[in-house]
This record gives sequence, C-alpha cells and structure tokens, in this order.
Amino acid sequence: MFKNPNIPSNFGFGIWFNKKEKREYYVTPLVDCQIKLAKNINNKYREILLTSENPKFNKPNCEVIKDDYFNPFEERYGMFLIRFLNADFSDVIPAYKTFFAFYGIELLHEFTQNIPNIHSCKNAPDYLNVLTKVFNSSKEDLIKLQKQIRECVDFVYNLDNSDLYKDVFPHIKYLSHALKNDFYNYTNQTNIYFNTLFVNGTEGLKSNLANPTKVMKSIKDGKLNYKTSNIYHSIVLSNIVFICLDEIALNTYVTIKKCQNCGKYFIPTSKESEIYCDIMYFESEKTCRVKGAAETFKKNTGEIEAYQLYKKTYQKILMQIQRGKISPYSEKAQYFTQWKQQSQLFLKRYKKGNISESDINEWMQKSVEKFDKYKDNII
Repeated sequence: MFKNPNIPSNFGFGIWFNKKEKREYYVTPLVDCQIKLAKNINNKYREILLTSENPKFNKPNCEVIKDDYFNPFEERYGMFLIRFLNADFSDVIPAYKTFFAFYGIELLHEFTQNIPNIHSCKNAPDYLNVLTKVFNSSKEDLIKLQKQIRECVDFVYNLDNSDLYKDVFPHIKYLSHALKNDFYNYTNQTNIYFNTLFVNGTEGLKSNLANPTKVMKSIKDGKLNYKTSNIYHSIVLSNIVFICLDEIALNTYVTIKKCQNCGKYFIPTSKESEIYCDIMYFESEKTCRVKGAAETFKKNTGEIEAYQLYKKTYQKILMQIQRGKISPYSEKAQYFTQWKQQSQLFLKRYKKGNISESDINEWMQKSVEKFDKYKDNII
C-alpha cells in the first residue's frame, strides 16, 4: 500500500539513498549545541561537522535545527552505517562526538521509552543532561547491537582474517549471516514511504498538470529526481542500522575496509585499493588519507639505520646551503638534489618490501660518503 508522503520530521529518523550520486540523506530533530552545518561543493544540502574536537556544552542557548524532507541533512553514501560501526559508546561525551552529534537521540526509543522532547532544551547543558540520562540507560544495548553489526561486516568483507568462505561474494555472505542471526527481525518497526518523487522537489510541476513532457523537463532541469531509494522512517535504531547495512551489503559496487592508520571502518570513495579513510568528525580535522601515508612511512622506516642517516644528512646539507656554506650552484648541491630523489625512491622500495634492510643501509652509507667527492663552491 502506497503511503501519503507526509512523513514526520519533528520526531523519529528518516533516511534514504542515492546510489548513482553516492549520497544519503536524512531528517531528524537535532539540537544546535556546537555543530556546524557545512556546505561543500559536492553537496546539495547541509552536512554536519563538530565545531571543535572537544565540545564544551556551554552554549547559553540552543535551538532545534529546522529540517524537512525538502531540506534534509546530506552525507556520503554509507556514512550512517560507518559512523555506527566506529562509534565510541564507552561514555556519553565520546558517544556524542562520534555518533549522536550527527544523528540525534530519536533512535534510542528502542532502548528508552521516556525520552524527553528535545524541543524543550533551552541551552547546551540542558541537552547534555538529557543525552546523559538517555545514553546511560541505553549504553549496554548500544554496545551489544554494535558488536552484532561489526561481526557481520567483518565476516562479509573478510576483515576477521578468516579464510572460511573467503572467495564467496560479499552479498551472498551477508544474506547467509543475516538469515542465520535473524537480522530480519530488525525490520518490524519501520515505515516505508514509496513515493520518493517529492523529496528532491517538484517545483513547477503540479500533479494535476503532470504529463510526460513536463516530467522529462523537470528531470532534465534537476527539479525532479526519481532515482532515490524508498524513504525509511523509524524510532528504532536497530531497524535503521539494518536498513543501512542491507543497502550497502547488497550493493556489489561497494566494499567496506579498515583504515591502516586509525583502524576505523570506511568505504573507499575513489578506488577499492584505498587503505586510508577520510572520515571527519570536526572542521579542520586532518583525515587519515592526508596524514596516514606520512605516518605509516615514518613508522615503517623510522627505526632503520638508513632512514636515520638520510634524515641527518638531509638536514645537514640543506642547512649548509641555506647558510651559504654550500653554493646552490655547486657540484655538491647538484648531487644533493639527485641523492635526495634516489634516497626517497630506495626508502619507498624498502617500505614495499622490494629491498632488504641490510641492502638499503649499505646503499645509504655509500651514497652519503660520496658527498666528500664534490666541491662546495660555484662550478
């Protein structure tokens, strides 16, 4: 039965997906304590970030952010599931920073029957008090549910280091795990709204005047989008988590991995071979994709003799050039440029396992000794 598209936005949680554009959208009441509504070039709607890594909850007044199904929150495809997998439910503040700041507390009705209306929160401390009470009564159930979903994801995407069913397609493994663990129980408290045409706007297209020509023009102009999924609305966290898991696991073009820098779950955005995540929780945060490669390189090479010698020599010669002790036009400066490039190449080869530690140590020692053969003055 098709439902009226008058979906509640002042309570509960509504979410839907666009596979083609790799985006997902959601609507839920959120309190503006210390969050920023970001708008980047890839977004049509607003995306949420924390204004600080360490929220203080000292805002003298705060309001419920106005949103509806014409102006939802927007994020990258699969982020609700990813944030839930990575959420830190050890205490209320880390839980807020990693999950509730983005999705609110409406979905905790599953675990707590008497959730206060957040519209009544006048300031950030009030909201923190409400969040703390609700979280403390839900904590054990949250951790249990998260463990169940993590186990499923680890099995489906071979993240548990098991060779069992390693070559089976992920979506087949997912279906078997979901059936075996009765995950389909997590579907009985969700309303599904099939009419998604209105979600991205039907401006200028009245239903009584609609015809194929006008519909085609509205699609071409970007006023109408019929390629989004059904809309799912619930006040039950396990239902929404399962829906998101089902959406991702049955999408054969998507995979889930663990970041080699921070260990968080993530969905590669450009290529499946990515090893670092680009998950952000607060503005100005440096993602693992930005810092991970450098940190891993340092971790892998920092202890070996060759890297220590490279760093010491590099700093020494560079300082001498900057202070004028070595002319930038000298033989030694030219060799320095060549040596720097070759050293970095050899260190990368070592990092990839293409050269042994003893070989790179020997090469680096000989290359550094060659500096004495070159002149310091202008040639």
